[in-house]
Order: sequence, then C-alpha cells, then structure tokens
Amino acid sequence: MTANRQGKKRFFAICIFFFMWIFMIAFRLFDLQVLNYATYKAKVKAQTHRVEELHSKRGTITDRNGEILAISLQSKSAFISNKDNAHSLAVFNKFCARLPLSGAQKVAIAKRIRRGEKFIWLKRKLTDEEYQKVLPLASSAETAGAIDFLDEYRRVYPQKRLASHVLGGVGIDEQALGGIETSLDAEIKGRGGRLKVLIDARKRIFQFNYLEQPVPGRDIHLSIDADLQFFVERELAATVEKYQAAGGAVIVIDSRSGEVLAMASNPDYDPEAIWNTPQAVLKNKAISFLYDPGSTFKIVLAASALENRACGRQETFDCHNGVYTIHNRQITDVHPFASLSFDDIIVQSSNIGAAQVGLRLGGEKYFRTIDNFGFGRRTGIRLPAEENGILHPVQEWSAVSLAFLSFGYEIAVTPLQMAAAFNVPASGGFYVRPEILRLDASSAAPERPRVLSADCGELLTEIMTSVVSRGTGKQAGIGGLEIAGKTGTARKIKAGRYVASYVSSFGGFFPARDPRVTMFVVIDEPKGMYYGGDVAAPVFKTIAEKIMLHLGIFPGLPAQNEIVL
Repeated sequence: MTANRQGKKRFFAICIFFFMWIFMIAFRLFDLQVLNYATYKAKVKAQTHRVEELHSKRGTITDRNGEILAISLQSKSAFISNKDNAHSLAVFNKFCARLPLSGAQKVAIAKRIRRGEKFIWLKRKLTDEEYQKVLPLASSAETAGAIDFLDEYRRVYPQKRLASHVLGGVGIDEQALGGIETSLDAEIKGRGGRLKVLIDARKRIFQFNYLEQPVPGRDIHLSIDADLQFFVERELAATVEKYQAAGGAVIVIDSRSGEVLAMASNPDYDPEAIWNTPQAVLKNKAISFLYDPGSTFKIVLAASALENRACGRQETFDCHNGVYTIHNRQITDVHPFASLSFDDIIVQSSNIGAAQVGLRLGGEKYFRTIDNFGFGRRTGIRLPAEENGILHPVQEWSAVSLAFLSFGYEIAVTPLQMAAAFNVPASGGFYVRPEILRLDASSAAPERPRVLSADCGELLTEIMTSVVSRGTGKQAGIGGLEIAGKTGTARKIKAGRYVASYVSSFGGFFPARDPRVTMFVVIDEPKGMYYGGDVAAPVFKTIAEKIMLHLGIFPGLPAQNEIVL
C-alpha cells in the first residue's frame, strides 16, 4: 500500500509538471502568435524586407534652341550583399583596387560591413568607365554574389561650366542645390519610386520588387542662348582676370520680350561638383550681388525729371567747378565743370549736376519713379536667392539723401534690377519683367506696366545715345551702330563705410532707335583702372559685336561709304 501511494504521488507530480510544461508552451505560443503577433511579424519583416527609395529621371533642361544643358542618364550603382563580414571586407578591398575611394568613404563602408549590415552602397551613379572597371567583380568566382548593381539616373551637364549659376546642380540623392534645378524642382524631379529588397534566412538578397515605379520629371526650356552665353562668359572671365577683379556679372535681355538671352556670373563652377563648391562661388552675382549703382542710376533721375517736366533739356545747372557741399557733406566730380545743361549732366556724368536736378525734382516724385522702375523688390525671375535690394521710404531719408540718391548712392540694387531698368526706355517706356524660361505662343502675355511715356522714353534714349557718341561711354561705341548707354563707377561699402574699392558698370541697349538687345555689365573691385567707361564699357562693346553677328544686326554705313549700283 505504501509503495502504491508513493508511485501515485510520483505519477501525479509528473503529470502536474507535464501539464505545466504544456501550458507554458501553449501560453508562449499564444503570446507569440496572438498577443505580440504584430510586433514579431514586424521584426521578421524588418530582417527579411528592405525598402529602398528610387529617384525618378529628372527632366532635361535645354536652351532656347534645344541645346541640352542638363540631362539625366541611366547609370549603374554598385552595392555589396553582405553575407559574411570577412568575405565582404576582402571583396571591398578588391573593389577599391579597381575604383579608388576617399579615405572617409573607405572607413564608413568598412564600419558598415563589420556591423553586419546586409545592403551597403559601394558607389552610386558610376560613369561608364567606372562601371566597366568593376563589372568583372560581379562575375568573378571569388566575388560573385557579393557585388551587384542597381539602375539609377546620373545628372550630367554636357556644356560643363556653361550657365552654371542659372542651372545650379543636384546632390547624390537628386536633391536640388541651386539655380533652376531648385526653383523648378517640383516640376523637374518628377515622382520617385520604391524598391523592396527581399532577404532569405541565410541573409542573402534573392529578389527585388518595385513597389512604385518612378515617374519622370518635366523638361524645361530656358530662354538662354547657349552660344551667346559662351561668348558672354568668356569675355567676362577675361575682364575679371585682366583687372584682377573679385568677380562680375553680365546680363543680356531681349528688349522686346524680356527673355534673358545670357546671364553670366564670375567666378563660375562645375554643376556636377556643386556639393564641393564654396558658398561664395555659388552666389549668382546677377541676382544677389547688392551694391550702390553710382552713375548708371542717373538714367532713373533723368527719366523722372523728364516725366515730371522738372527742367528743360537745355536748361543749365551750376556745377560749382567740381566741388559742392550740402549739409556738411561734400559732392565731387571727376571732371570739374562750371555749369552744364540737363543733357550734359547725364552725358558727362556730373554728380553735382545730378544733385541739383534731384533737388529741383523733389523726393516724392523721384521716389515714385524709382519705385515704378522696380527697385526695392525682386524682379520675380524664376531663380532662387534673388535679393530685394534696399530702397528706404521717403520718410526715412536724411537731409542729404535726395542729393546722393540722384547719382546712385544710399540705395542698393542688383545687376538684374539695373538691366530691367535700362530696358524701360528700350521697350518704349514699359517695365518688362525679366524671364528665364522660353516664352512660346501658349504662354500668357506678361503684365507690362507703363512707367515712362513714349515721348519721354525717346528723349531719354537720345541723351543715352549721346553718352556713347560723345560722353563717358565712348569705349562702348561701334561704328555704324547707335548704342544708348550709361557708365557707372561707385565706391563699395564695407563695415558700414565707403572704402577705396569700386564697382564698375555699364548698361545700354541697341540699336538705339529700334532696340533688340539690352545689356548690363558689372565688374566688382577691378584693380588699377576702375572707371565704368574704361572697364565695363569695352566689355559691353566686345559682347555687342558678337551679338550683332549672332542675331544678324548689321550696322548702317555712313552716306559717303554707300555703294550705289
């Protein structure tokens, strides 16, 4: 009896233990498959599934004639499928032997391999030459299965540095980094796709599935003429080098439509290496360089005086023999004059004469003209980082502001704002907003507010033509071609004070009687000669000669040289 009882107790204890064990297993299965099903499913999915973002093909950017300026080409991106850390490191070393990487890249990739990551980019967007160098590794017996390739798009700029500030660039992940690539990124980039990478139990990548196919971006047609852009950039670079200047900008506009035919900023850069370019070089001086315009601004004064009939064209003003003091501030002229007519104040670029005209005109009327010419706000051109400029309201002007504003001080402008202002008389008195995109028949007609009467525009054009024929702008003259223009030389402000550094400029349009092209030239801090008539005007002339040939603008011959058949 005692033995039977002890046996029953043992059997009962074993049953209890067995049922507890079964219960624990059942509870664990219930916990895994019911209570925490979603959590563990997500863990398994994370270990076996990986989603890679794929970039769409960016739209092609062309010039006004269809010349390709930026295009996305299909290329291969190399990655490593890491099954064994030691083997993958050996394969990576062979990859580096064929395609050298930077020290930082090597360290970063080696760390990811040692951490056991399974999908690791080796190098993305290989050139054709690079792809051919590493392709044998994908089929080699020693490295097969470790290295593979995915198709991506690589942004290419066939014209190299041409129009770099207009175009901008993109990063390795197709993120826009300036220029039209940034301002129209939403249209150019299209819609990206997604790729699911499947990994088996042995941590091997065995399948790719597209979750979303990329949608390509829209093509963009710029108003830029690539041939003119090349001439402009070449002449600007030569002038900057000649005068050891800090840089410069040239803008060429179709006088009738406002389309920008060329926009150059120096120094330039390689759009394909934009991420390695210093921030100062990335700055597009044409739209973001702020400076006091100096005497080129006298065309705005003249326009305001003519429009408001503040004085007659032959009325003379006292120019105080080159030195004039107003409220303890001295105004000087480079070439002293006792007196000058209104026309000759502009033609000979007298600061003292301009101040006299400005004081006659009055602040309210002058400010209204400055505002109508578009100063103090962006032009609205579709490029990023355009500056507003600085124009203080009349209420904030000091006792000398009107006098100094009359010859282009106490105001900050951009070269593009000045180009648009010079285009007012060229367009018959209308403000035409500069446009960087090619206009076509389907484009809505841009708003063109009249800011100057047709008669006043013609009078201003006559005066500006005299600037080139007999005034400070003689070096911009081209035989047989009437050019209307104005020179400018302005001191720069540094640390709140005017210093002995200058900005030389020249703006104009041609042919003067039937304008087709408006151009503005700025050279920043030239060394040696610095007057606008000596530095910027010759650049205008050289580029204008190229434009004449390119657009078929032929100068007229003097009557004595005409050939009669």
